[in-house]
Amino acid sequence: MLVYIAGSGAMGCTFGYYISKYTDNEVIFLDNWDKNIENLNNNGMKLTGKIEGSMDVRAMKPSEATEKADLIIFLTKSVGLEDMAKGVSHLVDKNTQILCLLNGIGHEDILVKYVDLSQINMGVTVWSAGRDNSGDINVTNIGTIDMQNIGGNEEEGRKIANILNEANLNVTYNEDVMKAIWRKLMVNGTLNSFSTLLECKVGEFFSLDSHAEIVDELISEFIEVAKADGVELDKKEMLDYIYKTSVHTKDHYPSMYQDLIINNRNTEIDFINGAVVEKGKRYNIKTPYNELITKLIHAKEELKGSKLF
Repeated sequence: MLVYIAGSGAMGCTFGYYISKYTDNEVIFLDNWDKNIENLNNNGMKLTGKIEGSMDVRAMKPSEATEKADLIIFLTKSVGLEDMAKGVSHLVDKNTQILCLLNGIGHEDILVKYVDLSQINMGVTVWSAGRDNSGDINVTNIGTIDMQNIGGNEEEGRKIANILNEANLNVTYNEDVMKAIWRKLMVNGTLNSFSTLLECKVGEFFSLDSHAEIVDELISEFIEVAKADGVELDKKEMLDYIYKTSVHTKDHYPSMYQDLIINNRNTEIDFINGAVVEKGKRYNIKTPYNELITKLIHAKEELKGSKLF
């Protein structure tokens, strides 16, 4: 099987490493960043942290790839999904399966422009990794993946899950994956957003007197919009999960903070809090907390003059 990793950042490299190391499948890394492609091809990939290892890899721009894909795993930033989906469209045929593991919601609306719904697998992961100062991949959490073919093609979806489990990526084929996606969305919509706005660690936000009311109101909006979108969520269960996550990540600067504050890049806010706002409008549900957060993050992007990539 030929597997393309579409988006060769820290997470893409980590998953591609596992698939290459533990399975017989061929892996090619795709990226639009010349420096990253050159580094991967010339120096290979080195993983540190929770995983120690290195290997030589093949990396290229999407336009340079020619072989049809059996599987494409999307691990770009959400803001780059449209360009990447368009860029790899020539690698897709009727037998190609897509797995999207991006933060946020609404990605299937982009992917369905390029492939049939039966080819789309949506997932959510709690693996985490980043690049250190030397450019090596630092794996900070060995996590899990929940995934499901959202077009009803369960047979193909389970095949992908089996391949990724062969690669030791801890995959569950979840027949209610949208619940898992919304649960992580709520974590990102609270921890990520406020750490970025306040430029603080997760634990610092949750130590503030005002945090409880803010989180409660936000989660109420998430749950109401999710219900209208066909996803039933229990408020106490979601709050418990968020607070448990906040304890585990109390000393962490989330990915949105790293994007905007450290790397001066645009955030994924439109696929997180902003996506809740847009769905709320569709269902005539007011989402004032999510709307304000989205506007403030965009204002901060404008003030800092952040770039797309």
